[in-house]
Amino acid sequence: MRAVVAVDSGTVGLAEVDEVRPGAGEMVIEVAAFSINRGETFQLERPRDGWRPGKDIAGRVIEAAPDGPPAGSRVVAHLPHSGWAERVTVPPTQVAVLPDSISFEQAAALPLAGLTALRLLRTAGSVIGRRILLTGASGGVGHYFTELAANAGAAVTAVVSSPARGARLLELGAENLVYDVADALGPFDLVFESVGGESLPIALSKLVPGGDLIWFGEASRQPVTLDFFDFFTAPEAARIRHFHYVHGRDDEDLATLVRLVASGRLHPELGRVEDWSRTDAVLDDLRNRRVRGNAVLTLHKEATPMDPKTVVTRYVEAVAAGDRATMYASFAPDVVWTYPGDLPLSGDWKGRDLVMDEFLGAVAGKLFAPDTPVAIALTNVIADGEQVFAEWTAQATARAGGAYANKCGAVFTVRDGVIVAVREYTDTDHARRVLFPDESML
Repeated sequence: MRAVVAVDSGTVGLAEVDEVRPGAGEMVIEVAAFSINRGETFQLERPRDGWRPGKDIAGRVIEAAPDGPPAGSRVVAHLPHSGWAERVTVPPTQVAVLPDSISFEQAAALPLAGLTALRLLRTAGSVIGRRILLTGASGGVGHYFTELAANAGAAVTAVVSSPARGARLLELGAENLVYDVADALGPFDLVFESVGGESLPIALSKLVPGGDLIWFGEASRQPVTLDFFDFFTAPEAARIRHFHYVHGRDDEDLATLVRLVASGRLHPELGRVEDWSRTDAVLDDLRNRRVRGNAVLTLHKEATPMDPKTVVTRYVEAVAAGDRATMYASFAPDVVWTYPGDLPLSGDWKGRDLVMDEFLGAVAGKLFAPDTPVAIALTNVIADGEQVFAEWTAQATARAGGAYANKCGAVFTVRDGVIVAVREYTDTDHARRVLFPDESML
């Protein structure tokens, strides 16, 4: 059978591996979809001999276990490893049955992130009326935790890197977004910290005296330094509690997550859904924080295209990051970009290469000062079917020396997961004054 295996430090590929053989009391599942977790990106940097990645899978039972669901059942499972494969073996204690209303893609996004969020709340106890600070909130755990905590009566402040990465959290019930933990307005009854490094001591300082900080990750990969005397200020008598998500019955907690999704009280956030042949590329996007929510890979069928809102959000974030590969992949080959007004850039730009190289390339290469960044910030995205309206701000230094600070908007048309048309709206008078003081520049 085929499976995703570690090829080199941090990279993976498809390879033939030995067929699975169920042990005593185990079932065999044909995998339909799996999700990638950030911890697996760390493990792939130094893979152990014989280890294969994969904790979260969904699929169909093809060989039943004595005490498990019958063959043919749709299931979600949480494995210790080796889930990124055509087939897996697993005991019934790590499986929950799926109703037809939950897709395999949705289910695959549940296990590790959902179990972590559920058990974090269980560790905290009652959160009704409590003020909570959540760092590193834009991933799968953050989305699930925010929705569960808000529904349980908590007031959640989420720390994210940009408005675009936090927009969905507001829809799920977060009361506030901040883009730096230092800007969070405390005090908070509880802090859930997953970044480590400089973030944890700052988050700790936001606690009420005697409050709890629950430490469940270190995404920054930077160690934490604490000063004993800092505890005599705001967080006096505060407690730091280490959290490991593995404590609990997987089958029971997975069944709880499935029930919440089926009843509309929990919403898997699928930031990326692609065919498993693109696992290595999706891993790179996850490492570079180009995925909000969960990244899901599908087997044995064409991947479901990303929804239009996600396509546009991903594109604007790629522009902000200077990620030309993602920008290029976001466009259909025959895309048409319409720029307003009567400036040298105005008119219809037709074709992906022309849009990327001549239109967007001209803006970056000829209009702005060399070796200075163009700061792009997505501020709003509204979707209606294949039409998506996005707003963003752009700030930069023009080649002529002026300060460019414009508000932009565009109607994007998205079909089959790619952008086919863009009609942009912006302050063309400001663009003329700052970018084209002499229209002979182009």
